[in-house]
Amino acid sequence: MNSQPSGGKSSKGTVQIKNSNERLQLVFSYTGKRHYLSTGFTDTPANRKLAEMKARQIELDILSGNFDTTLAKYKPELLLSTVTPTFTPKITPVVEAEPSLVELWEKYTDFKRPGLSPSTLAKDFTKVFRCINFHLPIKTLDSAVAIRDWLIANKTPNTAKRILTQLSACCDWAVNLS
Repeated sequence: MNSQPSGGKSSKGTVQIKNSNERLQLVFSYTGKRHYLSTGFTDTPANRKLAEMKARQIELDILSGNFDTTLAKYKPELLLSTVTPTFTPKITPVVEAEPSLVELWEKYTDFKRPGLSPSTLAKDFTKVFRCINFHLPIKTLDSAVAIRDWLIANKTPNTAKRILTQLSACCDWAVNLS
């Protein structure tokens, strides 16, 4: 078995262990068909040993003629339940603090400032800033529909369109930064 593929083709009947998106994956061929079996394990030395055990099991089953073509026997749920029955991994999502609409607008204005005329900055950008900072009841980015509805209800159609266009450009700019 080759746990670290060398880039070449593996020999017949062997199972390779590959790192795919920081997860271990078993790759092998059986009756001319390529199989990819995700283990669900992150690539750590301990998890790599578990994947090697599963790879050996698949290789032995292929050699002995007991290969499960449904792959149910080799699925990660079965592997997890037989190796560590009480282990349930806890995944804590990393929550990044999203900037408020006011902060985002200020950063966007600072970015655009060198290319703007003073009158555009005073007329258009300051009006949008005042609207966001003083008038909008909602200042979070996940409330786009509520912001749009408030602008339509409280501003003229032309003003609402201009502000929405500017906010859209601001958000597009922010997305392109990341």
